Amino acid sequence: MDNRSVKNNIQNFRKARRLTQEETALRLGISLTAYRDMEKGKTAIINPNIAKLAEILDTSIEELLLGYKPSEHNNGLLENMQQEYGGQITILERRITDLENLVRSHEETIRSKNEIITMLKKSLGEDK
Repeated sequence: MDNRSVKNNIQNFRKARRLTQEETALRLGISLTAYRDMEKGKTAIINPNIAKLAEILDTSIEELLLGYKPSEHNNGLLENMQQEYGGQITILERRITDLENLVRSHEETIRSKNEIITMLKKSLGEDK
C-alpha cells in the first residue's frame, strides 16, 4: 500500500459515487484545500477522517486503502497454504525440537567437562 495507490483509490471511489471534491470535503467537515491535499497525497491519509471518508464513499477502510476487500482477495489462501505446507511445517517443528534437545545435551556435556577440569585443577593444586 503506497501513498499513490491510496490517493488513487480515494479519487476512484469518490468519482464512482459521483461526488465532487467540494461535496466530499463538506461531508468530511474539512476545507476543500485540506481535502485536495489528502487526495493529492500531501496529507497523511491515515488520520481521523479516514473512517468518515470510507463511510461517505460507501466502502470499508481496508478497501479504500488497499483497493480491494481483503476477504475477497485472500479467500481460502490460508487454508490452501496449510494444506500445502502443513506436513512440511510439522517436519520442521520436529527437527527444531530435536535440535533443541541436542543443544541441551551438548550444554550438559560442557558443564560436566568444566566440572572435571575444576576437580583436576584442585587435585593438582592449581586452583588457589
